[in-house]
Amino acid sequence: MLAGSATGLIVLALTRSSAAFETEIDASTEAQFYTLRSPYGDPIVRRRRYTQTLGLSVYDIQGDALSGPRLFFRSRMRLDADFGIEGAEQNPARRDQFVPGAEQAPIDLMYAYLEGQGYFGGWFGFRVGRQYVTDTLGFWSFDGGLVRLDTPVYFAVEAYGGFEQRGGLPISTSRFEGDGVFRGDRSDLEFGEYSVYLEESQLAPALGFAVESTGVHFLQTRLSYRRVQNRDTVVVSPFPDAGGGLVTVGGDRVSSERLGYGLRVDEATLGAAGGSLVYDFYAGIVSEYEGSLDWYASPMLTLGAAYEYYEPTFDGDSIFNWFSHEGSSSVLGRATVIFSRRVDVGLTGGIRQFRTQGDPDTYANESVPALDTSTLTDVLGTLTGRYRWADGSVTLHTLGEAGERGHRAGGDVTTRKLFGGGVYDMLVVSSLYDWSDALRPQRDAASFTYVLGGGMTPFESTRFGVEWEHTMNRLVGQRFRVLATLDLTVLK
Repeated sequence: MLAGSATGLIVLALTRSSAAFETEIDASTEAQFYTLRSPYGDPIVRRRRYTQTLGLSVYDIQGDALSGPRLFFRSRMRLDADFGIEGAEQNPARRDQFVPGAEQAPIDLMYAYLEGQGYFGGWFGFRVGRQYVTDTLGFWSFDGGLVRLDTPVYFAVEAYGGFEQRGGLPISTSRFEGDGVFRGDRSDLEFGEYSVYLEESQLAPALGFAVESTGVHFLQTRLSYRRVQNRDTVVVSPFPDAGGGLVTVGGDRVSSERLGYGLRVDEATLGAAGGSLVYDFYAGIVSEYEGSLDWYASPMLTLGAAYEYYEPTFDGDSIFNWFSHEGSSSVLGRATVIFSRRVDVGLTGGIRQFRTQGDPDTYANESVPALDTSTLTDVLGTLTGRYRWADGSVTLHTLGEAGERGHRAGGDVTTRKLFGGGVYDMLVVSSLYDWSDALRPQRDAASFTYVLGGGMTPFESTRFGVEWEHTMNRLVGQRFRVLATLDLTVLK
């Protein structure tokens, strides 16, 4: 957690002695005002959100060198304040409204790292601080160090270690944790109070490695491994026993451990083929795999097909590991037609199957539900189209999905236009969607939304914008949202 601050001090020390470094500072500000009524009537949620991000990048810290090693620093912080949070939402005594972990103005250090490239003849690179890793295992963040070795024989090796970024720890967020857990700072709660809200005060050690191809323009392939540990003592019984006690578990244990592989072969005049696979060691299953083929039939037409399978897996501390669950698979065909530089159209269609244990129509009525597997099948498709001209565009997006469980269908049209040589811009969005749920027919509805927006760019890389959004359907009545934005970039 201290890696970001330490890295910042290192960069300050380095930049004092540098003569030719370049800096970039950018900031964005968003203000949102909206009120939501639950489909059940209560509660009414009022939000007054203010989101501010601030980024700093420093390049060429090593000096004015045209070749050789390069050293640079990147960072970004986010303040996501909500002045609409009511006191009851932060008061454990108000069980009807209390939200564990709700903060009025949390600060998130999104990333802050010092990176070096091209050391030891171009073979070695490193990164120290809070950083992201993106591969077949997902989008992930940790505090620590990463080293990379680029070999001359068409492959590179990465190894990294540190601590997973988690909610409840300083200047951190929970968005990168494993699914199925609700963690945070429990310092204001009693031991047995809100036991589903797990303690997160200990750092979660993580390590991983990757091997990927380099230098072959038509081939991209990467093998990745990652392991994360839990260390906090947490309550594992949902209810007290006869004596009022709760069962806990502590010590080092697996949070997640997965191995992933991805491959893509691309030939510019013929087509592309790719696939990926993820094995979850904790669950003991292949949780994800997919394959795709694309044929570049002509400069105007691309045809493709894909198969995808996904079965959800969860953090080792999640109660969902005890419940049965199955995966879903999709078979899709797609086509993209580029009629001209102004007009293009895309089309997808196929089926999606959901596996369940037992018959979903009778499962709840059986004293001993069957354990055999059933499938539910949906037919789905999308159609997109775009028309562009010199200072604007119109985009159409439609989708449809239907099966035994219900349907979801609709579309939206987005129009963008520039005025005054790009100084002013306009946004108009309208959408209409209809859905039904066979298990909850009382939730069937059609919803209409429109958005009116505009902005001004008085200086290069600086934009002011405002949007008005209005949604209406029979479940929630009328919903309104106002969004104001400011984006600013300064180069030096």
